[in-house]
Amino acid sequence: MTLMRDYQRHKNNKYILPRAVWHKTLWEIRDYYRMTEEADNLLTASPSSDGTGRKGSVGDPTFAKASKRERLLRRIDAIDDAKATIPDEYRKGVWDNVMYGTRYPDDADRRTYGRWKSRFVFAVAVKLGYY
Repeated sequence: MTLMRDYQRHKNNKYILPRAVWHKTLWEIRDYYRMTEEADNLLTASPSSDGTGRKGSVGDPTFAKASKRERLLRRIDAIDDAKATIPDEYRKGVWDNVMYGTRYPDDADRRTYGRWKSRFVFAVAVKLGYY
């Protein structure tokens, strides 16, 4: 289900992404909490639970988990780095809007929040190599 507020500003926006990249990046950001939980769980998972359901498979399960955790941490870091560029006073409003589709707070103009949201999503897309 696509949220109604998944549109991208086009007026006075120098951070325009192709539509597919915009939506892919939004859903990558929305997957943030699952990724952090999975990365944490990989530290404590037993060696035999590689997720494939196969027993006695050939390979290095420790390396596989480390590689998977590294990929997750790279995506998490890209989101955290981009989030850190949003000024403190707008960060929660932009984050809540992207994650949950909530309205922006009334403490600043809606367009201000929209600009910061565009910059945030654009920065994540660039850091993840989508654009």
